[in-house]
Amino acid sequence: MGLQAPDDAVVYALDSDRAVVASLDFFTPVVDDPADFGAIAAANALSDLYAMHARPLFALNILAIPAAELPEEVVAAILVGAAEVCSEAGIPVGGGHSIDDPEPKFGLVALGEVHPDAVWRKGGARPGDAIVLGKALGTGVVSTALKKGEASAPVVEAAVASMRRLNRDAMETLESFEVHAATDVTGYGLLGHLLEMCRAGGLGATVAAGAPRLLPGALELAGEGFIPGGTERNRAAAERATTWEEGVAEALRVLLCDAQTSGGLLVAVPADQGEAVAAALVARGYEASVIGRFEAGEPRVRVMAA
Repeated sequence: MGLQAPDDAVVYALDSDRAVVASLDFFTPVVDDPADFGAIAAANALSDLYAMHARPLFALNILAIPAAELPEEVVAAILVGAAEVCSEAGIPVGGGHSIDDPEPKFGLVALGEVHPDAVWRKGGARPGDAIVLGKALGTGVVSTALKKGEASAPVVEAAVASMRRLNRDAMETLESFEVHAATDVTGYGLLGHLLEMCRAGGLGATVAAGAPRLLPGALELAGEGFIPGGTERNRAAAERATTWEEGVAEALRVLLCDAQTSGGLLVAVPADQGEAVAAALVARGYEASVIGRFEAGEPRVRVMAA
């Protein structure tokens, strides 16, 4: 599984019982603390594996730093933060590669395994399936406010905690249910990734604008104009396949398109399992909710005000 029908990671079957799952992700700092940056980057990279129902095996670091300017202790903190999250995931960091670069960047190559018959894919949702989102929205808006010195400490702490949280427990929780399709919400925002699922499955979707949980302060910051460039690009792309019901607040429209880092799993499950799935995820500490449903029709998303 690869570029023929793009998914969150490439899957290469070794035999009838084993398949290797591989992904790569890196980005510039989204927070000030270097250890948090490393941890968030690691959780974000591993999320692609969990979204495909894969168990991580090991990771490799990808590091770009202005070597003459960035103190060694800062670089070390980035690597330690990533190693801590990888240790939490139960995997080693097997090495990596670094280059001299004017702008810091960090991420991981993440490698895992899955039974070829147990892979979760973006396609596969069925008409009537409930759509469950596993984490709160707003990391892009909070990160933008932080860069401009306008995010309070409690707001930043909540966003960091969400981004550092592995989706491992979410994947394990979902194994008790019937998952028809899955992905994770990252750079393309909720609507962007949902539209990927719609296109892969040949379905439409309806979402209640107020159903996704939001990070503390995110709605207010979006209303004050702390909008990342990526979020604006997401919205411009999503608008072509989105119908907004009158009454959806502008700040909510922003957050539904907000470019996320290390966001939640987004899954399609039978309608009668939706609330149970969300409740099970909440019991594991996730800000999960049922946000809508898939339905027969062209690959579009209808956003309801209620």
